[in-house]
Amino acid sequence: MPQLHVDDLLAAVYSPQDGYADPHTVVQGYATKARERGVKILEQTEVTGIRVEGDRVVGVNTSGGSIDTRLVVNAAGPWATRVAEMVGANVPVYPRRRHIFVTEPFSDFVNPSPLVIDRTSGFYCRTEGHSILMSPGDAQEVQGYKVTIDWSLAEETARKAVHRVPVLEHAGIMSGWAGLRPLTPDEHAIIDYLPGVEGFLCAVGFCGHGFQHSPAAGRVIAEMILDGQPSLDISALSLSRFRQERSLPEPSKVPEPD
Repeated sequence: MPQLHVDDLLAAVYSPQDGYADPHTVVQGYATKARERGVKILEQTEVTGIRVEGDRVVGVNTSGGSIDTRLVVNAAGPWATRVAEMVGANVPVYPRRRHIFVTEPFSDFVNPSPLVIDRTSGFYCRTEGHSILMSPGDAQEVQGYKVTIDWSLAEETARKAVHRVPVLEHAGIMSGWAGLRPLTPDEHAIIDYLPGVEGFLCAVGFCGHGFQHSPAAGRVIAEMILDGQPSLDISALSLSRFRQERSLPEPSKVPEPD
């Protein structure tokens, strides 16, 4: 990628087998196959409560009526904490807002491009059709469910973009949006049954990597439900790691200098 400014870099990683996909299209593919196998998907249906008798889940209340069930999977992303609170539990998942900006069609860039991530500034970009999708990184606030876009961050995005990819100085921003990343204290997912509430399985806190992890996560969760245990060792993703005050290292973090 000759357009990258690399004079100030100590090291870089290139992964030519990586790729990216359209999440909406993938989700619709999963949904289509699920419906073919008899799954009923309730859209625009809010979960308003989870019924527990003794220490076991027995049902879910929704805006569309009540559903009797002995199993609930909390896969609510940034809203995972709110769902856990329905059974009186705390799950350490905190939403953090991230912005995305998309340029007007721009031809002076490798297309399709790799995903370019600047670990120092938080900036990342890649091609999106004939445009460039880019982000300044997370907004500073950690908690809250605000997803309105802060257009003042477009200037910060442009500054970071021009530093790493100088040719983007000639690209105009066409649109933007904001969303939430579900963070855990160590920025690793939680895949575990909730202690003290039988039938409540958590698959949360993927920290913005859920789309990447979804095939493996879906497999092990299905195995936990059907077989009682997963085929992979996921003990490092248990809730108990927070009670034991230990966490996994985040390998993509840049270490602070001594």
